[in-house]
Amino acid sequence: MALSERANAGLHPHVVNEVLAQAPDRQARILDLGCGSGALLGRLQAQGYTELHGIDIAAPAQPAGGIRYAEADFDNASLPYETFAFDLVLCVEVVEHLENLGAVLRELARVLRPGGRLLLTTPNVHSMEARLRLLLRGELKQFDRIGDPTHVSPVFLHPFKLLLQRQGLRIERVWGFPLDGSSPTSRPVLRWAARVLGWLGFKGSPAGDQLCLLLSHELPPEPSARELAAQPARPDKRQAVTAHYR
Repeated sequence: MALSERANAGLHPHVVNEVLAQAPDRQARILDLGCGSGALLGRLQAQGYTELHGIDIAAPAQPAGGIRYAEADFDNASLPYETFAFDLVLCVEVVEHLENLGAVLRELARVLRPGGRLLLTTPNVHSMEARLRLLLRGELKQFDRIGDPTHVSPVFLHPFKLLLQRQGLRIERVWGFPLDGSSPTSRPVLRWAARVLGWLGFKGSPAGDQLCLLLSHELPPEPSARELAAQPARPDKRQAVTAHYR
């Protein structure tokens, strides 16, 4: 019985292809944050990956053998994993549902080894269709009255980049999905208007219904004395790295 996939058509196969490129070692430790039914992990298992972990607010009703599952409310709890536990973290269509995005990113940076990668997808508010809807209706595509009512945190790239930097996460690549730049979830009139504007040289960047980000985990720069005085005390990630590899 096929497991349900809480994602637009074709997105999970696309993510699997990215995993194959970023983590060719089939013993790479991979975490799927917001794993749902476990469908994406099942696809990775079929590709030969053996160190697979999934976490969601509830474990899958039909958990696949050989995959380790855990439960957590991402907005209110730390992740039940050791520091630097994973080589790759997947966060597919999850962050838009979170209230405490900064806290979750901090936990993801903690469990991701230095040099590890985070692959994240979320509704794309930068597409021309999304921009037109906001301009004409004052509504943000996929976050409005006809969108998913659990979508509460849209990702705008510039402020999101600043938030990532605080956790030692750096954007390596940004792209849209579908790869042809289409927007199957948009109304025909918006797709037509976006096509006309494209002919005139106006295009969303990136195009497509999903915003895809590949992030790398790096140690944050040493804070200045002024920044240390202004911020509450937090564990020093550099000391944690030294202790981990000692």
